[in-house]
Amino acid sequence: METHPDPKSEHDFLRLVQWAGAGSLGLTAGFVESIKSVNPTVRFELSLWTLLVSAAVAGASWYVAERAFFRALAEGRKPPVKLVVGFVALLSVGTVAGFVLALRGVSTERRHDVAVGTLWAVMTLSIVGFAFWKVVQFLERDAAKTEAEASRPADDKEHPSS
Repeated sequence: METHPDPKSEHDFLRLVQWAGAGSLGLTAGFVESIKSVNPTVRFELSLWTLLVSAAVAGASWYVAERAFFRALAEGRKPPVKLVVGFVALLSVGTVAGFVLALRGVSTERRHDVAVGTLWAVMTLSIVGFAFWKVVQFLERDAAKTEAEASRPADDKEHPSS
């Protein structure tokens, strides 16, 4: 006997993911904004801007998830790709700007080392992101294949055609 997940629990889980994702992005944006210098020591400074940036990014993240996923899925249409890509680009530019501003006090001799280290970090994160994307694609294909096999009539399962 097949059991199907409760739609309410799925909805509650997706809402939890939405809130957790928005909160995480808000905290990350606040963290990046709070970095005031990295040389000679890392210095953080909490300010009103830190709170405003955290709240703005968390709110925007929540809205994008709501609009891109919940509304689109409820209405049976594709998510607005331009909105998601634009939001990711905006977050990327904001992150780079935060780190560039934090590097103001780094000496000219050390900037090359910092730039090389940053490029290595970006390349590593890109590879991890690509691998994660490929794993998600594999799991989606596998889930579709499993679902197709489960929906076949019983007599087809006994005599699979090659």
